[in-house]
Amino acid sequence: MADWNPAAVRMQYNLVLTEAEKAEILAQLPPAEDGNRYADAVFEGGGVKGTAFLGALRCFSEVGIRWRKLAGTSAGSITAALVAAEVGIEELEASLGQLDYVEDLLSEPTSRFLFQRSPDRALDNPLGLVANLWVTRQLGKYSTDPLRNWVAGILGDRLHTFADLSDSPDLPWHQRRALKIIVSDITHGEMLVLPDDLERGVNQAAMKQYNLSRQDDFSVAEAVRLSSSIPFFFEPGRLGDATIVDGGILSNFPLWIFDLNQIAQPNPPMPRCPTFGFRIADDMAKPTIDSAIDVFSAMLTTIMVAKDRFHLRKNGQGRVINIDTTGVTATQFNLSNADKDRLYRQGYEATRAFLLNEWNWTEHLRSRGYDVA
Repeated sequence: MADWNPAAVRMQYNLVLTEAEKAEILAQLPPAEDGNRYADAVFEGGGVKGTAFLGALRCFSEVGIRWRKLAGTSAGSITAALVAAEVGIEELEASLGQLDYVEDLLSEPTSRFLFQRSPDRALDNPLGLVANLWVTRQLGKYSTDPLRNWVAGILGDRLHTFADLSDSPDLPWHQRRALKIIVSDITHGEMLVLPDDLERGVNQAAMKQYNLSRQDDFSVAEAVRLSSSIPFFFEPGRLGDATIVDGGILSNFPLWIFDLNQIAQPNPPMPRCPTFGFRIADDMAKPTIDSAIDVFSAMLTTIMVAKDRFHLRKNGQGRVINIDTTGVTATQFNLSNADKDRLYRQGYEATRAFLLNEWNWTEHLRSRGYDVA
């Protein structure tokens, strides 16, 4: 497949902000002490649909907003990690433009005896896939080693471990940076936030496994690999005695993650910058429930999305950019350049419309109960 060219997409669909539009957006947010505008970001999981994030980030790069604290799940963790490493938008687009999902990320099946079908169809028959994995004594169809190695290669020397980012209270607020990645621990039945939860009791074995003296020394690329381990499609990861799968099983859109410290305080200080949520939504129809199998399927879906949707309904407060990715599945790894064009365009246009027509920092603060003059 020919390399994908996002610059051509921008030219074809006039994806560019005028100077007047940039000024209008910047006027919504006062600058920090150094004269720059800052924001935190949370990226939803969604496999290859995360290509849409590139269009969204291109729009923000034109505005000139700088990223401070990042979080994400699965594909969202990939984007969060690369942005946290301050990989520029040009390099992000070039890296993903040259990426062949099948050849570069799905190059290591866990067994040559596994039934091979197109990656985008691998989860069409989950029971058949599970049976095939059971016969071959595998826990997943593909190794996540290529994914981890690809992420590590892009991060390079910029971001090896979480310790390369500092959230020290001794720093000015706009220089405090952090990265949070969600994974699902199916051994102990709990959601983990990396690196924060590595030093807790059940995870002491993980500290020994990776020879860590502190949790922040954990590899960012390894955390991304763990968060992106789609059950059955990819083999699970390990943290000590825990089996780890895709973070999206328990929180695919952790918009709540940077609100926790404020919620815990009796009189929380006013946020100094916004947290934008990047959501790769699709047009999900209500399920038809006519059989026990339908009930089971709907229950699984509800378990996966209920917590995030509850928080989104209660605390979305005009800070979520919804990008329509209808028609593309999370495991559509043979994504065509035309599909990438559409996702990129949707990401840019949704972000531009949000920033110009929906976003209002003052109203957001008021909706959260802050007294804003």
